[in-house]
Amino acid sequence: MLRSAGPVAGLVPSVCPRCFHRMRKSNSAPKSKFAITAERKRPEDNNRARSRKGKSVENQKRRKGRPAWQRKPDDTPFRDGNRDRLVGLLTERAARTLCYYLSETNLNVHHWLMTYMQKYPIPRSGAWDDVSGETFLRKLLSMPTEHAKWTTIRSQVALEFIEDLKEVSEENSVLLRESLVASLSLSFDTLPVAEKDTLPVADKDSSTSA
Repeated sequence: MLRSAGPVAGLVPSVCPRCFHRMRKSNSAPKSKFAITAERKRPEDNNRARSRKGKSVENQKRRKGRPAWQRKPDDTPFRDGNRDRLVGLLTERAARTLCYYLSETNLNVHHWLMTYMQKYPIPRSGAWDDVSGETFLRKLLSMPTEHAKWTTIRSQVALEFIEDLKEVSEENSVLLRESLVASLSLSFDTLPVAEKDTLPVADKDSSTSA
């Protein structure tokens, strides 16, 4: 009986059972394992954000700081936070000013606004929209109040803030000068009596006049 030199069409070539089992295991096992792993991780990937930057941009309650073109390298690190505190203080003082006016003109609205301020206070720490008073304003402006009077008072208080803040530099100079004078007078009082007697007459006169 003659043996064919190659495989004949329609006939399966003879393969060792052990080799056939290895080939079948190597071809099927990784595919099934990969498919199971992919199916398990697919729901997690859908719920997970692709990047932190994208998640922060999509967040509607993220902090509304100044735009990039308004920022400067010389800005202090807490400038945006200071702005939130300043605007929150401005809003609170404007509300109290309006309450004072209403106490003389309309007691019903005065009591209503006082109750509203106690229910929705402006905190000093927390989310930026709460600290800056934006939450307070949005809820207040959605209610039937006199919006024109409210915005006018807030603008007037802001102008007073600006005028007062312009005097901070001069107040710092006065405070520094008073501190230096107090320090010099204290150091002169602590000198021994013998050293005071040895001072020149001009120095004594200047010290007594001071």
